[in-house]
Amino acid sequence: MADYITDAAVQSVCVLCRRHGVAAADFANSAAQLFAQSTALTYQGAAKTTGTPWQFTKTARRQAEGIVDSYMAAPPAVLENITPEIFGNRLWRMLQTEHETWPQGDLRVVLASWGYPVETLFNQNTLDLTTRQYIREKYRHICQYCGRYGNSVDHMDPVSHSGNNNIANLTLACAECNQLKGDMPYADFMRIDQTTAPLKADLRRLEKTQKALKQHLLDLQGQLAALTHQAADPTAPGADALRQKIKENQDLVDQSRADSMKISQLRGRYVQSQWTVAQYREETRGW
Repeated sequence: MADYITDAAVQSVCVLCRRHGVAAADFANSAAQLFAQSTALTYQGAAKTTGTPWQFTKTARRQAEGIVDSYMAAPPAVLENITPEIFGNRLWRMLQTEHETWPQGDLRVVLASWGYPVETLFNQNTLDLTTRQYIREKYRHICQYCGRYGNSVDHMDPVSHSGNNNIANLTLACAECNQLKGDMPYADFMRIDQTTAPLKADLRRLEKTQKALKQHLLDLQGQLAALTHQAADPTAPGADALRQKIKENQDLVDQSRADSMKISQLRGRYVQSQWTVAQYREETRGW
């Protein structure tokens, strides 16, 4: 939703569309309108769409979404040289052409067709979309390090050390565990991180709590939207009580996130300190 928010308003179209001259006043967006009502922001969009939306087949839509997902998970060199704004502009131009003319292949193929020097932007750590999706489905989107939701494909033994880009060396991680492990060898990370089992159990519990709270928040927001819509009055009886419940529920979500962050930081400091000590011992073994 961040791409739809400007100052104190929620737009009906995303920042990419607005950047290319698409007027929010021409398009309705019920999700954006609901979000605006529940957060006391101003909704800027139409009640009914009068503009002409682009029409894509399911295959084309999935391909476009796959390109975006691959870009978001691309190596740092790609993200540093191709900023989100530049990538978005190039993607916009592609979307305006016939689907049959779109480049077919992984992100390397797409960027190469756009004229980028992929050989200098990518390294052997790059995986194609099919492999990434296979790993996600194999592990059912569960991080194999902490047990929370995972979407990042990780090399157990860093490819920078082992050169092993085979499927047997791939696992699934959440973004936090992927970053925490970094280039640490798999065996060392598992040995150090096993001590944090109680912390990871709390993180899993808090993740479930946050999911339940967010669902309840959506239900309350839906009730508020229905109430104010039927009464055609934002101050309809019961609206303020619902807004208070929404605020209380949001406070619980925020507190749960803060608790998770505190535990994650504690775990991170422990793992990094133990790894630093292990490296020091290795370096000074011959002294």
